[in-house]
Amino acid sequence: MRFRLQASIRVSVHPLLVCLLALSAFPLGAVKLQILEGRPIVDGVYVNGSGPYRFLIDTGSNVNLIETGLARKIGMIPTFHVELASTAGNATAKILTPGTDGNQIELGAVKAGGQKFLISSLEAIHHLSPGIQGVLGQWFFSGFDYILDLRARRLEFGKQERAGTRSPFTMINARPVVATSLGDLALDSGSASLVLFGIQPDPDSDPRTELRTLSGSQRVGMVSGRPLIIEGRKVWGGSAVAMPLRNEPGVDGLMPLSLFKSIYVCNSERYVLFN
Repeated sequence: MRFRLQASIRVSVHPLLVCLLALSAFPLGAVKLQILEGRPIVDGVYVNGSGPYRFLIDTGSNVNLIETGLARKIGMIPTFHVELASTAGNATAKILTPGTDGNQIELGAVKAGGQKFLISSLEAIHHLSPGIQGVLGQWFFSGFDYILDLRARRLEFGKQERAGTRSPFTMINARPVVATSLGDLALDSGSASLVLFGIQPDPDSDPRTELRTLSGSQRVGMVSGRPLIIEGRKVWGGSAVAMPLRNEPGVDGLMPLSLFKSIYVCNSERYVLFN
């Protein structure tokens, strides 16, 4: 049996400038989520006044994406091209992808202007659900403080004072990265499993496991007995996907947010609270 695991998307260029809505100092309301195989999906996304559309919420992607057919339907015209890479890619697995800027996104009570989208067939994401029409990544989310509550299935925007241990994060390739016992891991709501880079898989792991991304797929293995500890607290222990290649300097792997009940990301002060 062959296993397929999704991984998040990144762009192999310097982070592009994005005009975002100013960070709010008060709650801006909540929207309902669906959770599919641990990944959050929202149905209420409007793009340039059209919608609502179903989008995957992917905090591990440093870009927004929109389905090719939908982009054409609402009149999006490409204004730039970038090389699309992924955590499972290699030096040759890069795709020149069209993009469009100057767009507006509305989700619940929030709006963000000056948004960029990459235009893609979303073939890999359609393996998760054929109804997904786009991806909201860090081009959108980095402009907000927000709570991603996977247990209550809701996303709430706005700054809040919440109790708990604050874990600082840094932005690497425009993605939030937190220090852990397993290295510096990107916060990734779009990943199904914990993924570790530069790690050889266990000799007896299934060699048919496949990590699928927008730029292709890669055979990977598994590694066991790796406890995940954050700020002195053990939050997980089990098997992780092991990728022998390390394609992203400064990032040691991907941490799926499905490991937690909820996550508060405070972009205005650069910390995250895990619950």
